Amino acid sequence: MKKVIVASLLGASLFGVNAGMSYAASCPYSDAQQQPASKYMPQEQKVNDSQQQEQPKVDESSASSQSQLTADEKQMLNSVNKERAKAGVKPLVADMKLTKMARVKAQDMISNNYFDHNSPKYGSPFDMMKKFGITYRTAGENLAGNATVAKAHTALMNSAGHRANILKAGYTKVGIGIIKGGKYGKMFVQEFTG
Repeated sequence: MKKVIVASLLGASLFGVNAGMSYAASCPYSDAQQQPASKYMPQEQKVNDSQQQEQPKVDESSASSQSQLTADEKQMLNSVNKERAKAGVKPLVADMKLTKMARVKAQDMISNNYFDHNSPKYGSPFDMMKKFGITYRTAGENLAGNATVAKAHTALMNSAGHRANILKAGYTKVGIGIIKGGKYGKMFVQEFTG
């Protein structure tokens, strides 16, 4: 059975989700064997009113942004938005700045052989967003390693922290980067902002 890895980051408020390696639904990492607890705790990054940053302006229309996505990225966006529709939440719009960042993050993890929200080169996802000129009120990141979009999406939805990111009504934009490579077959990065 292929290994599946997933990790989630939401920013400043902690949820009581235990993180470990297994196929258990609430675990940010999934693997065939139970492993010790991970350092990943879902968190959420928010900007308070005194720190409020200007909302990002997207030049491309949603349809234009979607045309710039790979087939895998479109499939994952459609899967995410189907879950949001089932939950009564508005669909996410593909944002090309976030997509570029997600692709860079996925390639960085493959090239530098790590799986973590904190990049040795770019820092935290929020540091990376700043470097890419992305502003937000709230932001989050999901990571997964798997062979297919369907398997990665299922693993993310079976984890409470990842599911919370995918279904969060406060998120309005997403960047999905999927790069072939690494020990899991493909690296998946979802960057969310609202």
